[in-house]
Amino acid sequence: MPGGGTMFLTRLLLALLKVYSWLILARVVLSWINPQPRHPSLIMVIRVTEPVLRLLRPLVPIPGLDLSPLLAFLLIQFASRLLAGG
Repeated sequence: MPGGGTMFLTRLLLALLKVYSWLILARVVLSWINPQPRHPSLIMVIRVTEPVLRLLRPLVPIPGLDLSPLLAFLLIQFASRLLAGG
């Protein structure tokens, strides 16, 4: 089956992007409800999402408002559409 490996890799990347989107959404919601800061789930979400959000924060420098998750969502959508072919 030609292209089978490429199709698998594309689907895997799309799935990873979707999971990452959910992790960013979880981080946003958790920042609103302010759970225990040492909860293992919160620590894991922050560790996974912070590298990307840290890179994006300087691109949307609005004092007191972190729009990096919104920019991350937009970039993930863009990348997903490119990978999906449309």
